[in-house]
Amino acid sequence: MKELGDLDWESITDYIESGQAALLIGPELPRIKDLPMDQGWRNGIWEKFNSKIAYNYEREGLFLFSSKIAKNDAARFVRKFAGEQEPDEAVFKKIAQIKFPFVVSTSPDTCLSDIAYKYGIRHRFSYFKNRSKSVEDVEEPQADLPLFYNLCGTVNDDESLILDYEDLFQLISSSLGTPGLPPKLQAALDRVRIFFFIGFQFEKWYTQLLLRLLCGHEESEKYAANSQHVDEQVSAFLLNQFQIEFLDTGQSFLDILYEKCAARNLLRPLADPASPDDIAIIRLIQTGKDLLAPLERLRQRAEQTGQAHEVTMLLARHNNLQEEKKKGTIDSRDYFVEYNRVIDNMLNLLAQPVV
Repeated sequence: MKELGDLDWESITDYIESGQAALLIGPELPRIKDLPMDQGWRNGIWEKFNSKIAYNYEREGLFLFSSKIAKNDAARFVRKFAGEQEPDEAVFKKIAQIKFPFVVSTSPDTCLSDIAYKYGIRHRFSYFKNRSKSVEDVEEPQADLPLFYNLCGTVNDDESLILDYEDLFQLISSSLGTPGLPPKLQAALDRVRIFFFIGFQFEKWYTQLLLRLLCGHEESEKYAANSQHVDEQVSAFLLNQFQIEFLDTGQSFLDILYEKCAARNLLRPLADPASPDDIAIIRLIQTGKDLLAPLERLRQRAEQTGQAHEVTMLLARHNNLQEEKKKGTIDSRDYFVEYNRVIDNMLNLLAQPVV
């Protein structure tokens, strides 16, 4: 295990400044009452639906459901469970502030994106749809507009969750084969020269496959900071196979990294936290199938802020965009860019104080 004091922090911050560093966060990071969040909802699934589960692969964190209906019920439970939790905000605030151009998570929660929205950090959030025959590309990850990407789906999309072996095989075959990762994300990964892993469960065989997908090239440095003890044989295998070196506990590593980045002016500024009503609108933006519901809530808010004209214009832009999509008169890439611009304008209006 490598000591934190032995790291070349100047080179690390250089890589972050040049956009050649990436942070990968695993399911051990979001914790609820001293348990990883994913362990919490898996325990909940087993307790609530054990009569509908043919087998519980506890070591792998997967189930064999007795029916599709049972699996759908479990997915809805995960969404509700995640929405009711409040993980450690301080950890995700630090991650959101550090100027990584992108952060990849193998947990389906949206904690990082939620915290970034709450404190006014502009970003893009996307996730891998393992059952899709085509890949939805992302915008170029940038320090000033980072991408927070969920590799293993999101709690807000039941079909994207990894609950059984079929889901896992779909993820592996789709990500390693066709359609593969979004091209701009893959290009960003190829440019990375130093990777950091926090909160990973390295003992799981499929985690090691995902490592090959995310950082297979040998020219990069790789460091893992875990709170859990990793078996010596696993540690030796990861060092030999992937050149991953283990560091001290994850929290102390993140604290020092944050301090080093602060000294190099590599932190994004935080705005005052959004109000509960504004957070509700932001959550609708993030989880809704379209923007009509959050735009309607924003219109109601505009009655107190004097933003009625701006919201009316946004509604018109959104309606025109959806009409063009329905008619097939807009390229999917142009639709994607304009849709995100509407979201940015909505968030800018939310950032303006109520008068």
